[in-house]
Amino acid sequence: MERLEFRLLGFPEFRLNGRRVELALRKAAALLIYLAEAGGPVARDVAATLLWPETDEEAARARLRRTLYKIRIAFGSEVIAATGATLGLRPALSAEVDSKVFEHACNVGPLDEAADLYKGDYLAGFSLPDCPEFEEWVFFRREALRSRLVQALERLVEVKIAGGGPRSAVVHATRLAGLDPLSESAHRHLIRAHLAAGDRAAAERQIETCVRLLQEELGITPG
Repeated sequence: MERLEFRLLGFPEFRLNGRRVELALRKAAALLIYLAEAGGPVARDVAATLLWPETDEEAARARLRRTLYKIRIAFGSEVIAATGATLGLRPALSAEVDSKVFEHACNVGPLDEAADLYKGDYLAGFSLPDCPEFEEWVFFRREALRSRLVQALERLVEVKIAGGGPRSAVVHATRLAGLDPLSESAHRHLIRAHLAAGDRAAAERQIETCVRLLQEELGITPG
């Protein structure tokens, strides 16, 4: 069975049986990504409208056919199952999507694996400015995954502190604070981790950093 890998946390990458496949056409990449996330058949008209919103129906469908051809050429095999009405990843493929693996690890563990899988924000550096509906879909998907990372890191900090691993808690809490420097909650997690590790000086410095950032950026005093 052929193995198709999607690396969507960070700038997107595609691999077929371990071989990296370059897709020069961004809309070809976007189509593959959308089908991988859909997890089932997508109507051709939906895909055509998503990627060519300003084009009339006939022209959009023609561009979709050309894009499918370019995907087939790039991979050297058929990775998309196409009917007259729908598109989807070929069922015979073993497809792995890192964003979905990340979500599964967030749900059932291990949380360390989930944190390691998150190499960057969803589709970081990838955009289709002329496709507002696709951009909106990416935005909400990115925010949802980023929120899952925050929750996973918060839980990891608590688990590591409770389990006697304060140094690991500091690492996770530092990453948490880096995700949102204006989050008082994130700073609080890092302060607690430093205290659990016995580093009171680092905890005091973090308090000072938190106070300064919130006052300078938001004009508020942390609780």
